[in-house]
Amino acid sequence: MKDLGTYEIKNFSKVRQILGEFYEVSAKRTSVIGLVELDVDEARQEIERYLEQTGIRLSFTGWLIKCISQAVFEYKEVHAYRIKKDKIIVYDNVHVSVMVERTSTSGKKVPITYVITKANKKSVLEITNELREVQQRPIKEKNQFVQGTPKIYIKLYYFVPKFLRKKIIQNMLKNTQFFIENTGTVGVTALGMFSKNIAGWAINFTSSTLNIAVGGIKKKPVLVDGKLTEHDFLNLTIQIDHTIVDGAPATRFVSRLAELIENAYGLDLQE
Repeated sequence: MKDLGTYEIKNFSKVRQILGEFYEVSAKRTSVIGLVELDVDEARQEIERYLEQTGIRLSFTGWLIKCISQAVFEYKEVHAYRIKKDKIIVYDNVHVSVMVERTSTSGKKVPITYVITKANKKSVLEITNELREVQQRPIKEKNQFVQGTPKIYIKLYYFVPKFLRKKIIQNMLKNTQFFIENTGTVGVTALGMFSKNIAGWAINFTSSTLNIAVGGIKKKPVLVDGKLTEHDFLNLTIQIDHTIVDGAPATRFVSRLAELIENAYGLDLQE
């Protein structure tokens, strides 16, 4: 045998195994994917101005969640879900799931899905405070999973044969009430929360009707009043389940979301 050098064998946690199977099942959804670049220069300036005035740094991700929830509130069909063969449910309020990193007792970063309920009714500051409060909660690495899932379910799930486990996941995805209570109506994956200075798009898994992946930010030249200057542009990936949402309403939603983001929606209302 070739000498490939030293190596280390680590345990692959039960939770990661369950998540892997969940992704296998949920990835089979049929989605339309859009890659957009949006000018966030004004928003970043407003966030810096607010920091100077108050000493509080608003969460950029929290602000994006505010913009997304407002756009969804105006175009509710993009977070509709099937509940029967011939019925869909459309919630009035927007509940956004986002990955939040919490620090375990051993000092390791543990990502967990957290749902910001009624995000459309909360200010950027309220969302920021909620995210930071969740980040500070203690957690054990073995408990990494959807927030609120009973631990006994995870323990029992591991002893079920794989083909039955996938059936369980399929039934969970079909149980709209259970799914939305645990993962919200809209999924947001904010890669900018975990890495800096990486510009690009992410194609995430489509477990929800609407999934948005927040990529990196890069500077690009733009003309302002005939003068060349640099602005910050955000890479955003938008995935919408095409079996539920047609192209026209999806396009109108994306257009409205772009308008909100590029006009720094919600930041001028901060006190």
